[in-house]
Amino acid sequence: MGFRRTTITLAALGALALGLVTQPNNLAAQDRAAQDKAAQDKAVQDKAGQDKGAQDKGPQEKKKEWKERGEYDLYDAALKDPAANTRLDTLDKWKKQYSRSDYADVRLQIYLLTYRQLNRPREAFDTAAEILQQDPGYVPALATVLGNVYQLNPQSPQAADLEIAEKESLYLLSHLDAVYAPDKRPADTKEADWVKAKPEMKTFAQKTLGWVYWTRKDSEKAEVELTKAMELDPNQAQVSYWLASAILAQNKTKPEKQPIALYHFARAASYEGPGSLPAPDRKQIETFLTKAYETFHGSGEGLDKILAVAKVRPMPPPDFRILTSSEIVAAKLKAEEEAAKANPMLALWRDLKRELTSDNGSSYFDSSMKGAELPGGVNGVATFKGKLVSMTPAVRPKQLVLAMEDPASGEVTLKLDSALPGKMEPGSDIEFQGVADAYTKEPFMVTFEVEKAKIVGWTGKNEVTKKSNGGKKAGESAKKS
Repeated sequence: MGFRRTTITLAALGALALGLVTQPNNLAAQDRAAQDKAAQDKAVQDKAGQDKGAQDKGPQEKKKEWKERGEYDLYDAALKDPAANTRLDTLDKWKKQYSRSDYADVRLQIYLLTYRQLNRPREAFDTAAEILQQDPGYVPALATVLGNVYQLNPQSPQAADLEIAEKESLYLLSHLDAVYAPDKRPADTKEADWVKAKPEMKTFAQKTLGWVYWTRKDSEKAEVELTKAMELDPNQAQVSYWLASAILAQNKTKPEKQPIALYHFARAASYEGPGSLPAPDRKQIETFLTKAYETFHGSGEGLDKILAVAKVRPMPPPDFRILTSSEIVAAKLKAEEEAAKANPMLALWRDLKRELTSDNGSSYFDSSMKGAELPGGVNGVATFKGKLVSMTPAVRPKQLVLAMEDPASGEVTLKLDSALPGKMEPGSDIEFQGVADAYTKEPFMVTFEVEKAKIVGWTGKNEVTKKSNGGKKAGESAKKS
């Protein structure tokens, strides 16, 4: 599963950049000299007549100048052309005729805008990278590099592109205050928008940095940087997925982290709010998660609860853990050992039942139980003990059905050599020892032949009935006799 898409759209990226103009005429704000029509006209005049007093002021930064009026006309045409296709032709002509222009930086900015409008991420990315070599804090170029790197070659990103994205992400994160300093705000950008863009770009840079390491399969670095991205904006399901797979990739060296990986997969699969993944992607991740969870845990038990928690909680709770299948087996064995010590009779019965319900149950019964008097002192157990489920007949029974574990489920039938007195209520405890005679696997039942004298706990009594004499007194009967 790739899921390399970024949730930042081109429009959103433009909002983050804030300095990248959306109308060509606004590009003049990038360079006030270019805006000033009077200065532009002066630029094509005789150089000897410009700034006559400049020679008396000592060395100064070289003033930008148009090579000739023809260069300015190409710039002006590009600036005013609302159609990106024809504007690109004009820019190419300008570059070909005046490759060493003093306004090459402005030309690159217009190129950047044009490539973005034409949805040509490769050219936009390369242009932005070129701009940043001369102006590392130029926000539109930074935003373009961070946004377009996802689109260049999703299946096989180029190492050089990743290096550029890494470099610019690190630069932005370490120079955020300088890049978004108040005096760097473009004149046509509202102060509130400039302030709002700063934390958004920080989050985007952090996310991109983590993605770069994730793409390189540098799992440990990816985990660190993607975790930071989640802390900046918890509602990034795409980042949850990347983080999960980065941790999962460390399975051989850090298997103890795998429950955290499963949790982040659960977050990516279950979260449905702003920043969530499309429904088909969530379904695909949940399918993968189910298989991974069952492999790790031994069953799907408990996954629904994890999905419910992850849906509302971006990061796992501090005490979060998932038992491995081996831990579950070990815990079960320990519980059985403790139960055997506390109740050796029940432990012995469970062992017998486990054998009888296995694939070799019939052969085990024939070879190890049939005809044997049980429990026979095995593991120190002298008698079996169960709860009375039913008796046949209801009074003076010669057959009892007992439950050994579940009070509602009969598992043992006792066939007695003679009737027991009276009757007893179901649920009463009965102990016995007897000879195993037969068994069925489904429904499970073991039949024992038992001597009445080896039944312990039977308290039923026969009712004493008085003989009827027709209501006559004993004396009268005697006289007649």
